[in-house]
Amino acid sequence: MPESDSDQESGPGWSVEPQESGFVAFWPHQEPPSQAEFVAAVTSWVGSEVQVDQIESDDDSVWTVGLQVPGVDSGFVIWCERSRDLTERDREQIGHQAASCPWVIRVQTILSSEEPGSDYFMTVGLICGSMPDIVAVLDVVTGELHTRSRIDREFLAEGSEPVERVLWRLSRYEPLPDSDAQGVLLGTCGLSRCGLPEIELMEVPHDLAEAGAVLLHTLAGLMLENSPPDPGQTVEIGDDLVVSLQPVAEVQQFVKEGAAGSAVWRARAVEHGLTEFSLPRAAVCSSAPEGAFKSIWRWPKEAVERIAEGRAVLYMTQQSVRAAERRARATWSVFAMAFASLSKSSDTAIQELASHAFLIQAPVPGSGNPRVEQSWFQVRKIDHAALVVAVIDSPVTRKDLAPGMTLDFAADAVSDWRVELGQEVFEPNDADDLLAAVDRVRESGGPLTEPQS
Repeated sequence: MPESDSDQESGPGWSVEPQESGFVAFWPHQEPPSQAEFVAAVTSWVGSEVQVDQIESDDDSVWTVGLQVPGVDSGFVIWCERSRDLTERDREQIGHQAASCPWVIRVQTILSSEEPGSDYFMTVGLICGSMPDIVAVLDVVTGELHTRSRIDREFLAEGSEPVERVLWRLSRYEPLPDSDAQGVLLGTCGLSRCGLPEIELMEVPHDLAEAGAVLLHTLAGLMLENSPPDPGQTVEIGDDLVVSLQPVAEVQQFVKEGAAGSAVWRARAVEHGLTEFSLPRAAVCSSAPEGAFKSIWRWPKEAVERIAEGRAVLYMTQQSVRAAERRARATWSVFAMAFASLSKSSDTAIQELASHAFLIQAPVPGSGNPRVEQSWFQVRKIDHAALVVAVIDSPVTRKDLAPGMTLDFAADAVSDWRVELGQEVFEPNDADDLLAAVDRVRESGGPLTEPQS
């Protein structure tokens, strides 16, 4: 996937006010931190005095303050309260260590619409850098949990930079149970806190859902970097790959009743607490409507199919390229260790698994004119800082590189990695869990069939 170097003009058409961001930091000790201890810790971390406004606490909170940090436009409302009773599902989501914490520190703020990624990065870093005992932080908007090891690696380590991908979650929604409608809705949650509309694809066939998700992730990153086009206008998301953004109201009228995305479905979604569907949303459609007699806006079938078939060269934002490279290189030793553990096994079934389970992304040799195409390769051998990889699909810019052909790469050329152990897939963000999964593979003698919670 090439890097995007476009500079699209910002359009005023969506008019989305940045929504609030909330975070929950888990405190493991039996006694909560006092307000004075917390303010002193933040002041020490920031290196200068912070403005503290006392806010009257409710019955549930121990203390509540308003915090203004020098150089940060938005303020914070922060309070400490006893951890609430959690459902079994919630406990599984956040893990035993966070779920067992008796206290939490809650944070509310508004991210800057100009640099939401930087504000997000700064907020998590501020709370966890000043309070080293915090074991994890939950992003209330997306439901993503940042473990302490991940925070130390991606938010607090020297050289760490903002990662835009944490700003949104992508979810898949099915039709209503009493409907015979087909297809799923794929949609984001989190872009609205960046002053952008949430984006979605409607009526996507199940077998193309993964490719549709790739399209939405790509478009979300480009919107953060370049601003979205006005409603009804087109945007290029890759070489000769164009989609349009339409107001949801213009598209849902053509969706079958009961389908995910229909008017009745959206009403029920809001009733069930999916508040993201009450916010401004844009439907991602083909570049032009379909139909000779009645123009109908539909999901971008050709673009999604090209992605699914490996025939699409998608643009990547500069920040996403740098962030992916940092994550991949910071966790490369774990990837290499996992590969060595399985590829050198005496069990031939495990050796066979290792031969196709370890994937790296790297620039396609000779593709950088004017953009660099990134492609995925299977790892065949790792020898210190050198590796041998096999082509999976012929790159768009290098059709002479046939599937199965081997290439030599330096480890520092890797821009991303992925490990597919049966039904479990691990990426750099999952590095903490990869070696444990490798141990389970060695014990079971084959791919993992049941994802671990």
